[in-house]
Amino acid sequence: MQYAYFPDRGVVSALNVMEDGRAIEVATVRNEGMLGLPLLVGARTAPNRVIVQVPGEALRMEADALRAEVSRDSPLRRLLILYHSAYLAQVSQAVACNGLHSVHQRCCRWLLMTQDRASSAVFPMTHEVLSELLGVRRSSVSKILERLQKEGLIRYSRGKFTILNREGLLAGTCECYRRINEEFDRLFSEPGGPAR
Repeated sequence: MQYAYFPDRGVVSALNVMEDGRAIEVATVRNEGMLGLPLLVGARTAPNRVIVQVPGEALRMEADALRAEVSRDSPLRRLLILYHSAYLAQVSQAVACNGLHSVHQRCCRWLLMTQDRASSAVFPMTHEVLSELLGVRRSSVSKILERLQKEGLIRYSRGKFTILNREGLLAGTCECYRRINEEFDRLFSEPGGPAR
């Protein structure tokens, strides 16, 4: 890694890729975080493949400059330590969710998290990419999305999703959506911590 990236707009997914090419999303990043967390501990490579879900813009910082900045007790260092904790909580919750909850619940969680991170009810996404992010077959995702559309919760066409009924999606998701948000809120609203 030569750079750390700080998204300003857009949504990025970190995926764990298996030897046979199958992948599953382990975290999403938007303007609350960064890409390149391993740089904080001196690593030169990242364990995940990163893809842009929703196009946007990002700032970048050279890896050496980031290392120099976090080697001292700077506001950036303190912020990134908090973000690192939130990121690990998100990854841990994703592991539990991917193993314990239905594809339907995970899909509702993913749609809600993407809406939050895109700051819009409308965002680009294809069935193919969503199936990769959820680690399931495209046909499974298509059946779930068809059901959600019939229930009036979403609309999708030509690689674009629109969230129509957020409360309905909340009813269909698992506890993981709430728990991830609670952890981010807890970490970033502690006394002396940065505001989100």
